[in-house]
Amino acid sequence: MAHPRHLLAAAAAALVLLPTAAEAGGNGHGQPVRQTLWRGDFDGARGAWSVQTDGTPAGWRGWTFAQRDDWFAAAAPAGVGCDPEQDRPLDQRCFLDGRQQFSRSRGVLAVADNGVAVAKGAAVDGDHPVNSTLTSPGVPVSGKRAVELVFSSHWRQAHKAVGRVTVAFDGGAEKEILRYSAARISANGGGDVISGQEVIRVEVPSRARSAVIRFGYSNNRPQMFWAVDDVVVRTPLPALARHAKPVTFQVLSDIQVEGLPYTGGALDLLRREAPAAKGLIVVGDIISGPREQTQEQQVQEYADVSAAFAGHKLPPVYPAIGNHDVRSRVLTKEQQVDNFLTWANQWGAKIDKPYYEKVVGGVPLVVIGEEGGVAEDEKQDVSDAQMAFLAQRLAYWSAKGKQVLVMRHYPFEWTVSGTYGNFYENGPRDFEIEAIVGKYPNVIFLSGHTHWSPYRRDWAAQVVTQGGHPDGYTAVNTGALAMEFAPSPDDPWDEDSATDRPESPGVLTVAVYPDRTVLRAFDVLTGEQINELEVANPAARR
Repeated sequence: MAHPRHLLAAAAAALVLLPTAAEAGGNGHGQPVRQTLWRGDFDGARGAWSVQTDGTPAGWRGWTFAQRDDWFAAAAPAGVGCDPEQDRPLDQRCFLDGRQQFSRSRGVLAVADNGVAVAKGAAVDGDHPVNSTLTSPGVPVSGKRAVELVFSSHWRQAHKAVGRVTVAFDGGAEKEILRYSAARISANGGGDVISGQEVIRVEVPSRARSAVIRFGYSNNRPQMFWAVDDVVVRTPLPALARHAKPVTFQVLSDIQVEGLPYTGGALDLLRREAPAAKGLIVVGDIISGPREQTQEQQVQEYADVSAAFAGHKLPPVYPAIGNHDVRSRVLTKEQQVDNFLTWANQWGAKIDKPYYEKVVGGVPLVVIGEEGGVAEDEKQDVSDAQMAFLAQRLAYWSAKGKQVLVMRHYPFEWTVSGTYGNFYENGPRDFEIEAIVGKYPNVIFLSGHTHWSPYRRDWAAQVVTQGGHPDGYTAVNTGALAMEFAPSPDDPWDEDSATDRPESPGVLTVAVYPDRTVLRAFDVLTGEQINELEVANPAARR
């Protein structure tokens, strides 16, 4: 007997929203080089997705719309102590099967979660499988040769579970454009997709007017899930002009003592990949800065880093100050900032405070960081003057239609790898800084601090802030030369060193073209490229 079907509708963004010239910072002539056709996030009330699920309706059975933190709460085990300070070793159910590792998620998500459904009383087994489809409204595609479907994806592979994404034009047949399954040939390689972003190019048939996107989830096991967020349909970037010449930068972060043995190799690799770089960007934690470090010891640590730099042909060095650079309890914050500035100027920075702007080869670089004389805790010691500087400079470069590199040692919470953890929670100043950054889709925000590897799927993220620009800003984790970190085996909301030594020290190159910026991550030990990201300049026009 066929199961009855039930329908569920939820409010979600479904309008065609094109950036205005003011939003993009452009002059309004021509189409944007990359055009947002539709934003299908689940937070607004501008349209309607629909959900169709086989079987008897039940809470959390099939696709469900939920606030991210409500989803985590629904998955928490009942009657089980999950306080890592009191209940160690924690019951494995406290680790939520990794749901909390969806670092790039914010606000309302679409979730198909068999584990939560069963915990809430739904029947899920071979006789009661979950087959659920999340369907978009029609997305206008008239006149487009191709589009890109982009979405954030957090998938845990259950036995025989299948996730499918299909597209249908003008009411025609569905075409599968992505499949997750236990098969190695699937887009997930047969395994999990942890806080990933999928970018799928879709060719548009001639004269097609509308496209409908469907996310299908099938799973007859009482565990695991698929969560989706930030669904966007946009036009692809055109190919780079054949003779386009970028302004390039080399990037490394978190040298500390542990990274010194890899520094020479990192600089050689960066020289090979970006030989004409106009600057070497160092994203903080130049030294290890032990708590009891004296002035003589701190000066010597900087000298050790300089010794590692010596003998390499380097462009001017533009550093951000990190927490390890001002960590000594013996020295004042002012002394440590002075030591940082002295080292920076030895390598060509020409700066007099830890926040500054440089225009390098026509590319704006805005650096923010901790200050002396600001009576606030770590991460919050950013003066009102620095806040005003940041706001003014980002508004200026947006009006000029320039992509701008913003560098700060600290990432924001719920952005790149690992920032779901309690250690990365925003303080009041962090929220204020991100509120400024979030207004500008031309911002590429470079951060270090985490030591999480650029091998991870969420090494970079498009982040939409509350009240910010609907296209968000781009956050990028620049990796580390020092010890790599990963999820803690003892606390679901913490991290731990992945090994007893750096296993994948990483560096980046940044190539800025008039219409886009291309970021590439590299493994220092193998010399191989790890990841690549193209970020369109929202002000560029075709």
